Amino acid sequence: MSSQTKNKVGRPTDTQDNRARLLDAARELFMELDYSKVSTRKIAALAGTDPGLIRYYFGSKAQLFSAMLKETSEPVMQALQHAQRQASPTSLAEMLNRYYQVMVHHPQFPKMLLRIASADESDPQAVEIKKLLFEVVHPGEIQVFDQLKKAGVLGDDVDPELARISFFSLTIFPFLMPDRFRTELNLKMTPEFLDRLAKHNGALLEAMLAPTKELT
Repeated sequence: MSSQTKNKVGRPTDTQDNRARLLDAARELFMELDYSKVSTRKIAALAGTDPGLIRYYFGSKAQLFSAMLKETSEPVMQALQHAQRQASPTSLAEMLNRYYQVMVHHPQFPKMLLRIASADESDPQAVEIKKLLFEVVHPGEIQVFDQLKKAGVLGDDVDPELARISFFSLTIFPFLMPDRFRTELNLKMTPEFLDRLAKHNGALLEAMLAPTKELT
């Protein structure tokens, strides 16, 4: 076999495909199971790859977990940054819609984030995983409502901090809602439903947070 047809030693083929499969498998398992119950062998088996590829592409299980968090959150973070630059009422609906578009494909992702953020800090591993989470997700850095306040888009009586909490409630709760509640309300988290919900919640936020118009 000629040197041109040989693969370089240690370099696997189908790089992007293997890496993407590992990320997808890791996301599925981490959403379903506690971090400690997810082994590199389980991830590789679900991805249909060799466990050694996790070290090759990511370095370790922890680094794979971090990469999974970053790549899943990236579209939402980009929408958030755009909303903060734009500082307009429509940016809220756009940000909600982007969040829902991402999460409709990974509906258990918010539950996983809540589980990790609420983990017992007496467990050293839980502390380390929580640290990885907050290196990616920074709730305190969501300044879009401060920007809207400075731009005069929010009413004088609107507290940006409380508006931020309301926003979190509208974005997160649909995915944390117990299954029994969804059944009772006949809710199905389809892309069409989430698009309607994003528009509704965006209009709701805009109406509640906008400056009060003086009566003429």
